[in-house]
Amino acid sequence: MDNKSLRFNSGETGTGYYHQWTPESPKAWLHIMHGMAEHSARYAHIAEYLNQHGIMVTADDHRGHGLTGEAANSLYHNGDKNSWNQMIDDQWQLINHIASEQQLPIIIMGHSMGSFMAARFCQIYGRQLQSNIQGRLRGLVLSGSNYDSPAAFKIAAGIAWIERARLGVRNSSNLLEKLSFGSFNRKFTPQRTDRDWLSSDPAVVDSYIADPLCGGALSTASWYDFIRGLIQLSQPAAMAKIDRDLPVYVFSGALDPVGGYGKGVVKLEQALLKAGLQHVELKLYDNGRHEMLNEINKQDVYKDLTNWLQRQL
Repeated sequence: MDNKSLRFNSGETGTGYYHQWTPESPKAWLHIMHGMAEHSARYAHIAEYLNQHGIMVTADDHRGHGLTGEAANSLYHNGDKNSWNQMIDDQWQLINHIASEQQLPIIIMGHSMGSFMAARFCQIYGRQLQSNIQGRLRGLVLSGSNYDSPAAFKIAAGIAWIERARLGVRNSSNLLEKLSFGSFNRKFTPQRTDRDWLSSDPAVVDSYIADPLCGGALSTASWYDFIRGLIQLSQPAAMAKIDRDLPVYVFSGALDPVGGYGKGVVKLEQALLKAGLQHVELKLYDNGRHEMLNEINKQDVYKDLTNWLQRQL
């Protein structure tokens, strides 16, 4: 694993850190966008597995996250203003930078918050990237995702706006955390920790809790910008901006509260199909929770993902 960095060229200044796992003779490239309150090094296991199948993997630490957030002294604070769009622009800069170093076909993957980032990236930049890299963009993978109407997100944005005004842009809000994650553990008994919803593997949950770069409460400004981003990307007109010929693979745990225990993931599949996409595949794993790449049956998840990736090549 190589640890690399790239200076941001939009918004608030800083340095973005990313990891790159490269096999001896790569034949393809998967770029991963991680979820909220975690970081890219947590994807080392799937990266090493994919390396064995000739797939190079890259994953960055977003603004306010991991090494990037730590270096900027802004852990769990993505930015004072417009941070969501800046995070999307960071991906545009980073992917083009890595693409200039090799000629591999690329597939973009996002998990949880990263899945919304990946979808929005393809809405805004997908066709332009395809042109820049001579048609090498081969697919989009969405893990631990969800879909809801713009109207539903507008209510949440209003609450986040109030909390931002009340507490300040850099502080966290107990109310926003409770409204976002407070109910996630309810279906899992007995409750060993407040993060049992992440995975049924206790070692994964314990590792997440012990990691100083995981699990912190996002700032009010980060929440507000993120929810505003959800309003934008969930618009039917925005969904239709994703290239209809781009293959999309959606996978999730059937017990993932982020995806509404499967219901929100099915709504995502339907929204993509309604937007005109021609190649959408959905995989729901029985008894799986939020992090299917870290579930007790992760080897099956790895194999399914690898098979889908290889079909796109």
